[in-house]
Amino acid sequence: MKTVHFAVIGLFAVVAAVFGWRAVHTRVRPQSTLPSAQPSIAQPSGTQAQPPSPQTLPAPAPPSEAVKLLGPFSIGGQSYKVELRTRKVQPGSTQESGDTVVAMEIKDAAGAILYRKTFPYQEANGEFSDSWSVSALQLIGKNGSGLLVSYDAYSEPSAPEEEPTGWYQIFGVIDGKLSSFGAPIEVQGGLLDKYADRGSYRAERPIGTEADVIDFKFWSGHCRLIFPVRVDWSHGKLSPAQECSVAAGEPGAGCQYGVVPEDKLYRSDITFVRLWPNPNEKSGKAEKTVVKVDSKVELIAALVPTRWVDGKSAGPADNSNDWIKEAGGFGIAPESDLWIKVRIDGKEGWIHTEEDFRSLGLPEDE
Repeated sequence: MKTVHFAVIGLFAVVAAVFGWRAVHTRVRPQSTLPSAQPSIAQPSGTQAQPPSPQTLPAPAPPSEAVKLLGPFSIGGQSYKVELRTRKVQPGSTQESGDTVVAMEIKDAAGAILYRKTFPYQEANGEFSDSWSVSALQLIGKNGSGLLVSYDAYSEPSAPEEEPTGWYQIFGVIDGKLSSFGAPIEVQGGLLDKYADRGSYRAERPIGTEADVIDFKFWSGHCRLIFPVRVDWSHGKLSPAQECSVAAGEPGAGCQYGVVPEDKLYRSDITFVRLWPNPNEKSGKAEKTVVKVDSKVELIAALVPTRWVDGKSAGPADNSNDWIKEAGGFGIAPESDLWIKVRIDGKEGWIHTEEDFRSLGLPEDE
């Protein structure tokens, strides 16, 4: 009996030792984490892609994340792809579903990370739901080509908007290196359908031999204007294609922009608007023009002061919404007077008052 008793005690001691060894080793085993979110631009010499060092290789996506690839994109003779890491949206009471992007990486053909941006992830919430999406297009111009990346945020519930706000960032090759042409630019609007085709966005026209112009649409409060942006391929810089230095508040102040046609005007009865011969009330007498429900109304142009704000060039922060604070953007200058040139049943003129905008049935912010 003593022999059996000592054998049982010995067996328990062995089992306890094994479990103790496993517990200690489980606590000290390193956990796999995402790579640092600090952006880094690879600096290969020449055109031959260099194999990435172990520090540039990303950690495998955690089980809660999925990976989505965009591309490949051919820029400056090199191949690049955009890798998105996504997680499931936490629906809360809104019952939203789908995925949200938590990280975006641009990689070269060898897999080295050239640029990285992270996005906040909302934990479960009982009142609202937030998510992010990222898309990428090949940017094609006469004087160069690049990558156009857009970032979009969605919140539910949210107030209705005529045009949502998004962020756009352009990348190009300078001295053999893929580089960001500055911080993202914030736009309440987006891209124009006529320049987009099967994963690419075409420049509207070249400027000289080093730059191209790409067009964005942006919301003016009553119509969508076309804002041309100059892309300088040689220096990696974005700027407005036309300077609008006249001060807001002056008669006839501003720059003239193209206008995106409106699919629907909100008129339910016969009315009239006042048409001025030029975008200035002192340019002549306004002519009262009848607008019927079935009148043919065309938006020809707009004149308004705008402003351009450069973003911080240091690049994105490594967490949360800090990179949004560093974004640039463009839009209507404060205290500006918007003039819209219209053609009503063949008669042309300029309107600029809220009363005439509503009489014509133009959309407006709620």
